[in-house]
Amino acid sequence: MELPLVISDHCDWGELQQTIRETKAETVWVTHGREDALVYWCRTQGLIAEPLNIRGFEDDGGEGEA
Repeated sequence: MELPLVISDHCDWGELQQTIRETKAETVWVTHGREDALVYWCRTQGLIAEPLNIRGFEDDGGEGEA
């Protein structure tokens, strides 16, 4: 059984990288922030990584127009 693990982006870059490594994630979905940077880093680590575009929410956490 596979279960998703959601990690807050309110941590520093090193902690985020460390957590991804420690969980042994094979796939990382990046929901917001610097998607391009995190997707790139994950791919250099041999992970599957993709940005996930969630419609209806802005980066500030408020609801946007769908």
